Amino acid sequence: MVTYKNEYINIVVLGSFNPAILAHEFLVKQCSFALPKEPKTNTPPVPVFSSLEYDKISFFADLGRLQITEKGCEDPKSSLIPRYLDTYLKKLPYTPVTMCGANFRNELTIKKSKLENIGEWLKNSRSMFCEILQCPAVDLEMTLTVESDKEKINSWILRTKVKEYNASTMMKVSVIIGCDDKVKVDFNYEVGNLDRDKNLIKSITDDYAKVVDLFRYQIERIFG
Repeated sequence: MVTYKNEYINIVVLGSFNPAILAHEFLVKQCSFALPKEPKTNTPPVPVFSSLEYDKISFFADLGRLQITEKGCEDPKSSLIPRYLDTYLKKLPYTPVTMCGANFRNELTIKKSKLENIGEWLKNSRSMFCEILQCPAVDLEMTLTVESDKEKINSWILRTKVKEYNASTMMKVSVIIGCDDKVKVDFNYEVGNLDRDKNLIKSITDDYAKVVDLFRYQIERIFG
């Protein structure tokens, strides 16, 4: 059994943005977001970036990126950030966008024996990742510490393709020093070519629950 402790989720869009538009009044009046009366922090817009932070939700924009983040989200499927992104972009329909990513950061508690098994896969049976994820191919990278004749895996990155949406995933697993039953996991689901087909972004804004399911599926198949 895997136990999840979410640190944050966010959605990042790359394109050409006007940071001056990202203001509290725009979010509550133009986008009709149910946000507190005033943000906790409000960085005054400058030519290159703007940021607003509420209780758990924050917005950031610079000339090439819009990012919406929610901290400590217990149930990502119920998060409002996909709807916030969808509404924001619909209010600015001529904003060019090129790429969108949904990100999850979690601390996982896992059986020590399972982590030891995965360590053996990484060293000796890397094709197991194709088998358990039912993928014809995966990309795998590892970082190691080598001392004399011993090797210790510090982190590893697994990449897969999602052909249905012309998307890709990346999972980075990092060892937590001093913990033999916990790891830090950063997961990214990314869809590109939005400059050619903007509707591809719907795989995140409209089908965010499926992205969460894909994240959980990969975690449970590998660590469960």
